[in-house]
This record gives sequence, C-alpha cells and structure tokens, in this order.
Amino acid sequence: MSAQINQLDLAPNFRFHGAPALSTAVSDIDDEPATQRTSSMLEEVVTMLERRTAVYAGLKRTAAAGQYGLSVGDLRALDLIVELGPLTTGQLTQLSGLSSGNITAIVDRLEASQMVRRSKHPTDRRVIVLEADMERCKELDAPDANRLAAGDMPGMDAATLAQVHAFLEQYLDQLREEALQSNARHARTG
Repeated sequence: MSAQINQLDLAPNFRFHGAPALSTAVSDIDDEPATQRTSSMLEEVVTMLERRTAVYAGLKRTAAAGQYGLSVGDLRALDLIVELGPLTTGQLTQLSGLSSGNITAIVDRLEASQMVRRSKHPTDRRVIVLEADMERCKELDAPDANRLAAGDMPGMDAATLAQVHAFLEQYLDQLREEALQSNARHARTG
C-alpha cells in the first residue's frame, strides 16, 4: 500500500490536512491559554481518530483485502463480525447497510476463506450466528514493517502510553455506543 501512496507524487512540502507546520504549532501553543489549548488538542485528536485514521486505515484494509482475495465489502463485514459478533446475518445486514443478498454472498466468501463460520445460536438453535475465526483473522492484523512502534515516538514512556491507551479505550467505548445507537435509530426510521 505504501507504494500506492508514494505513487501519488505528493509535493515535498505536502502536509496532511489539518496538520500544522511544526514551527507554527509550537509558537501558537505558547500563546494560547491552557484550557483553550487542551480543548483545541482534544478536538484535533478526535478529528484524527474519526476521519484521518479512517482514511489511512481504510487504505491499508483495501490492500489487505486484495492480498487475501477479499473485497473491501467482505473485509468491512468481517470487521463488524470481529468487533460486534457473533452476529446473525440480519444483524450484519442492518449494521452494514447492504442488502441481504449481498450479505449472503459476502458471508459465503468469508466462510470459504475460513475467516467466518456459521454456528447455531447458543440459546435458540433455530438461529444461525456468524462467528469470526480469530486465529485466522489475526493474519489480517499482523504488523507490517512500516507500523509505528511506541519506541519510535519521542516522549512515549510507559506512563504516557498508559494514558493514551486509557483515552483510546474510553473514546472507542463511547464511539461504539454512539454508533450502535445511531444505527438502531436509523433502522427504526428507515
């Protein structure tokens, strides 16, 4: 994937959207009151997590999908099953926004690639649930040579990493709840 991005021929002075030049960022930070600076940084962190991370993670997932002979839709459905599963095909249809016919084809491909298996629901044997094969799915998330490690970040000691981890856990829990509630509201009105 990095070769694909490099082929975009970004200008040498290109900065990703929203990323201030370092010299400007440092001088601006010194002029802002602490609460304003904290609020501004938090907004920027949320923007990074919601939009920018989605873009770059999406590009990486697109490359991973191709490597495993899956479509991006297949991988998106698999991600939903991994994060929220086990799910019924109806739940997967609702969460993905795809048609039941598309979901059936996706599940067939995921099952053929041994990423997902169909199982009987533990309490209602009439219901079939989709479960991810977590060992097989780990292959999709294997770190690559370009993945940033905590040791590569100046100032990222164990205490700072613990704070970042705690923030991300809390943020993702909140994001998950908001996303599921929004999806449920949309399903009721749609």
